[in-house]
Amino acid sequence: MIRKSILGNEIKYDEETINLSIEEILSARFDSELDFSWNLDDLYDPYLLADMDKRVSRIKAAYENKERVVIFWDYDVDWVTSTSILVHFFKKIWLQISYRLPHRVEDWYGLKTYFIDELLEKNVSLIITVDCGTRDIDVIKYAKEKWIDIIVTDHHAVPEIIPEEAIAIINPKRTDCSYPFKFLSWAWVAYKLMMALAKDFLSENEYKLYLQESIDIRAIWTVADCMSLTGENRIIVKEWLKQLKNSRSKWIRSIIETRINEDLDADVFWFLIWPRLNAAGRMDTPYKALNLILNNSDTLQDTIDEIEFLNEKRKILTKSFIEDALQKVTLTDNIIFYESLEIEHGIIWIIAWRLTENFFKPSIVLKEETDKYVASCRSPEYFDIVELLEEFKEDFLHFGWHKQAAWFSISKEKFPNFKKNVLQKLNSLDFSKNNKILQIDKIVIPDELWFRFLETINKFKPFWMWNKKPILMFKDFYIEKVEFLWQTREHIKITNKYWFKIIWFGFGKYMEEIKQKKEIDLVFDLSEDNWNNKKSLKLQIIDLVI
Repeated sequence: MIRKSILGNEIKYDEETINLSIEEILSARFDSELDFSWNLDDLYDPYLLADMDKRVSRIKAAYENKERVVIFWDYDVDWVTSTSILVHFFKKIWLQISYRLPHRVEDWYGLKTYFIDELLEKNVSLIITVDCGTRDIDVIKYAKEKWIDIIVTDHHAVPEIIPEEAIAIINPKRTDCSYPFKFLSWAWVAYKLMMALAKDFLSENEYKLYLQESIDIRAIWTVADCMSLTGENRIIVKEWLKQLKNSRSKWIRSIIETRINEDLDADVFWFLIWPRLNAAGRMDTPYKALNLILNNSDTLQDTIDEIEFLNEKRKILTKSFIEDALQKVTLTDNIIFYESLEIEHGIIWIIAWRLTENFFKPSIVLKEETDKYVASCRSPEYFDIVELLEEFKEDFLHFGWHKQAAWFSISKEKFPNFKKNVLQKLNSLDFSKNNKILQIDKIVIPDELWFRFLETINKFKPFWMWNKKPILMFKDFYIEKVEFLWQTREHIKITNKYWFKIIWFGFGKYMEEIKQKKEIDLVFDLSEDNWNNKKSLKLQIIDLVI
């Protein structure tokens, strides 16, 4: 059955699941009991990754010959965390290691021949790429001609033609790769290399200790990269959450201190840790975030303060440009274009994501420069924006993508025609049936909601991609009283005869509309509230049908 909500979502639920328990419903999400019984000792052998033996041999040769090795990475938090894994380990075994990152604006993504020339002058003989290089065929060929070896590590989709001149290409998505789990984040790929090398360089006890010590970094990017929380990804995030409150990082402990009494889930990273790490690369330089991860944060208070400042700056700028976009964009088109001269490069993707999230349409946000536009693109699941942009890739100066996301640069000369063609193509399509659907996992009655019900749900944590927190619904729920939660009038509190709290954050504007009703269909998720050491259940509203 499908119903329309106050936010314009289609509320959908399956009548066949009404009689199933919440445990039966959540169990159906997983293919195997291994998702619940695995631990750190059950990780797959890193040598199952294609070319791992070649890569290990080449790095060992670099170690023995005292060669200069450079890790080439980009500027977002995924590369920061991945690079920190490799740099930390290579320094531990005394390999001559350094790292190089391109400039967000001037260099864009990926390897360039001028990077090869620069590193050649510094007597570098081996480059290890971080999450890039699979498509840089000509550059890798050029490096080979200059007697620089390149090892590619990646986890993105693999093209039909890959660089033959690379010493090794480590990517679980290679068709000839026998690795059983294909959804590794890049931090995992880096970690697998470290695992393979560590057995040759560390004693058994040192090896086990080192695996445990690096858990923060691997879990951080598994969540940030929106990877499926199944298989090995699930193992690492579960272990991370167990020890998060006692993290070796003073910085991480300080961030979560306000939630120390809560039963934390993977979203603690998404909302608290990741934005701060990412703000460094987006608003300034990711070297600050890398420094924070690689070093003892007890001595890095200045860096911590800088990152907090950059994160606040990011939030203020994002709000400003979202407000500007809402005034200027044309919402009658099937795709949203927003162009700005003043927008910061580091927040282009956030604006695109917010526009797509708010209006459930593809969006292209562009930073205007002297002779070109730099763009970030997002799209809902119903539309493949990468497939669309592939038709125009010959017009782009640069082009890259993830699923439902892409980025490109285009000359000002070609942009008007590109925009015209994209609008013409998409406006000819019927998007009217592509409404945002909110799938209800279970319809419940208020008398069901006790701590035992929540305990059953928590057995299936951590919740994240491919295992979202269950969405519950009351039908015809009687409202006793509606009021603002705080004086800001941004949040709503619904009072009822039951002992749980019902809160709707950020939607105070619907107060009067809700007051007109005595019964509503209430869509929510369930968590534990611990206020003044008094535990209760908290229902956080997701949507309403009134």
